[in-house]
Amino acid sequence: MNKIRTILDRSIEAFGCLALLIMVAVACWQVISRYVFNSPSTFSEEFLRFALIWVSLIGLAYVSGKQEHISLTLFLDKCPPHLIHIWKIVLQVVFIGFAVYVLIIGGWNVSSITMYQISPVLQVSMGKVYYALPVSGVLVIIYSLLNIADLIKQGQTQQTDGVAKTSLEGQK
Repeated sequence: MNKIRTILDRSIEAFGCLALLIMVAVACWQVISRYVFNSPSTFSEEFLRFALIWVSLIGLAYVSGKQEHISLTLFLDKCPPHLIHIWKIVLQVVFIGFAVYVLIIGGWNVSSITMYQISPVLQVSMGKVYYALPVSGVLVIIYSLLNIADLIKQGQTQQTDGVAKTSLEGQK
């Protein structure tokens, strides 16, 4: 499981870094072409908008995989200590439901509807731009399943440690 998570993390990190590097370069080109050459770039604004969609949605999957999403800390800080483990699993199941219904099903529908709509400057199908939604949904599901597996393993380890501590205390 850790190997899958590591490969997924590294791939998303590389994608994010490369995308942000390209976005910075394109934004710099936009400024230079507008103010230095007095001839604004025609593709840069549209490209940056589409790249931001992809980076944001893939970033959503990455953050949910790291369990650093704001909802986790908000609810977990308010949760009684004996329910934290169960609540973490419930949150992962909610993430899976969100990913299936909103990101995958909704994203696929949006992509299908807009497949024949072509962006004015880049001449890219808008459906391909919105493929970021189902791709992000699949990544969220994979990460959530990995998180649930880790939480179950962690819960079994805690139960085993608790039994070992109890039996050691009984021997004293």
